[in-house]
Amino acid sequence: MHVDVGTVVLSYLVLALLLAIVGMAHPDVRAKMHDQFEWTHRFAGWTATALVWAHLVVASNSLKPRTQSLADALARTPAVYLLALITFSIALPWLRLRRVTVKPEYLSQHAVRLHFDFETPIAGKAIRITDKPMREWHAFATIDKPGQKGFSIVVSNAGDWTRKTIDGQPQRLWTRGALASGVLTIAPLFKKVVLVATGSGIGPCLPVILEGRVPARVLWSTPHPRETFGDEIMNSVLQADPKAIIWNTRTQGKPDLTALAYQLLKESDAEAVCIISNKKVTQQVVYRLEARGIPAFGAIFDS
Repeated sequence: MHVDVGTVVLSYLVLALLLAIVGMAHPDVRAKMHDQFEWTHRFAGWTATALVWAHLVVASNSLKPRTQSLADALARTPAVYLLALITFSIALPWLRLRRVTVKPEYLSQHAVRLHFDFETPIAGKAIRITDKPMREWHAFATIDKPGQKGFSIVVSNAGDWTRKTIDGQPQRLWTRGALASGVLTIAPLFKKVVLVATGSGIGPCLPVILEGRVPARVLWSTPHPRETFGDEIMNSVLQADPKAIIWNTRTQGKPDLTALAYQLLKESDAEAVCIISNKKVTQQVVYRLEARGIPAFGAIFDS
């Protein structure tokens, strides 16, 4: 059996790219170099897929009998069909890449609400948007109003891109693929839930609150909630849960979210707690509640 130099070289190139992807996916590296992680994952992944195709062709050509054509050898190789399926799966979200119209609603210097009308999702869905499709993508929970077309998202200041979006008030943005399911799609599994949110985490909670399908108690901790997120969001929360705990961290300091969530759970006989916050707070609250035997759910890092 003869394996030519081209096959060996392509093998090492693919291995190098895969090691780079694995290295950038390490939690510590990914958290500190998120944009670089995305670029490596996307472009190195695409390049590795192309190189695997080349490797398959070169290897098949070097290993086939002299009397057999390359086309016949490839047709008889199961890896060709598996690789074709992988390639199609990678390309599928990009086949639905489209630029959609946006209606921005300025809430404050800290937040903007973006309205879309190209689709009406069910509660708990999430969308990925960007102004530069090849560079970065950002996921946001959709907020749909029962009986109304379209949906909206809340973008709060959490970095360069969100700051640019708040200041720029975009009229058009890119999206791709189908809307994904967020963590709060599990809400209908329970008879009653406690929703815990910090800052713009109230956005993913609003579809459950507005739909009213699942009774929910609300605990929302954020700086100056009405001034930051506007009357409509504030009133929607209070209309759904008049006894909601809305904690202004600027005037009341930082709350003990675990204790407050536990209090709401016991008062309302809720079956579970769902929290939308940053990684540290989410892990802390979920761990402390689960240690008490309470079902608690939070979004995973970078979800």
